[in-house]
Amino acid sequence: MKIEINPNFPVKNCKICGARPVVEQTKDRWTILCPCPSCKNAVSDKLLNIIEWNKQNP
Repeated sequence: MKIEINPNFPVKNCKICGARPVVEQTKDRWTILCPCPSCKNAVSDKLLNIIEWNKQNP
């Protein structure tokens, strides 16, 4: 299940296509990923790692 990130939260758009990322939770991981299936741009960690996403998408 993909969840949209609150627009007031400071997260950068995908550097490949420019889309706003979404969040997906699996059993033991949180993943911030681009909603476009062709991008495959994602950051996965045990906690929601927005700092790493922002570093990866300047």
